Amino acid sequence: MNEKERGDSLLEVVISTVIMGIIGVLMVSSIAVARPFADKMSLVGQTVQNLNTISESIDLQPFTPCSSTNPEPYAIAHPVPTLQASGNSFAIITSDLPPVMANFGTQTYHYSARLSVQNPSGSVTWAVEPLLPNGLSLNPNTGVISGSTNQAVTESYSFTARDNQQTATKSIMLTSALVKVLINPNASWTTCDSATAVTISSATGNGTTATYNYSGGPLNTNSVVTIWGSSNPAFDGSMLPVSNVTSSTFTIDSSAVGASDGGFVNLSSVVNTQQVLVSTIVHGSPLHKVIAKAAA
Repeated sequence: MNEKERGDSLLEVVISTVIMGIIGVLMVSSIAVARPFADKMSLVGQTVQNLNTISESIDLQPFTPCSSTNPEPYAIAHPVPTLQASGNSFAIITSDLPPVMANFGTQTYHYSARLSVQNPSGSVTWAVEPLLPNGLSLNPNTGVISGSTNQAVTESYSFTARDNQQTATKSIMLTSALVKVLINPNASWTTCDSATAVTISSATGNGTTATYNYSGGPLNTNSVVTIWGSSNPAFDGSMLPVSNVTSSTFTIDSSAVGASDGGFVNLSSVVNTQQVLVSTIVHGSPLHKVIAKAAA
């Protein structure tokens, strides 16, 4: 092989090495870009699954009329966190956390869930990154997550447990979901806390009609009302036309009257049909699930 041929071969080797290096860099870059995207899609998929589970638990609950004082009559099921053993070493064995019901209006929902480890050596301390939703906190000495939040958000949190000798870290997803009950479809779907309502102070009956003393809202003889509250158990969930009305009383044609104090009136034209909206936010994007409920 002459000098020229050896030079050409060396150049080919250099060029091949450079090309392979470029291809390697591109592959590593592609993997680096693809992995965060895959992680995001995985979190979105888990969030959709969580929303479906929450929605199913609400769908199984009996239809309950909502009101401005009780805008969310349905609760999120609160299963016990799953524990999965991981060999014989020190490890966090909590695999999932129950969803959090987010506060809405005047409603506050308290949350509590405990993280667990296996094979600790002495006392265990806890930490979490990033910060939990506003209003929730992790007790560093007990591993209990507690509090209440008005944030609807899904995030994967990195929990760290430390004992006297070892450290264990695990990523666990937590979903906080907002539940809104919508009523009055004939006009427009309205949240229960926004529906017009008046307060009942007393009720009387003569065996044919029932008359209620009320305050706080306009009524007329075309109104269709639903009466609820401890004072009116006979009327919970029933639509009743108003036959007579004054500035402080209204009358319905009914022989049944509850106790003589307390209660509320919902002025929505349709109260036996609801849409229950369950929502959260993942990676800045809202996700919703709608459940249709109707009185039996």
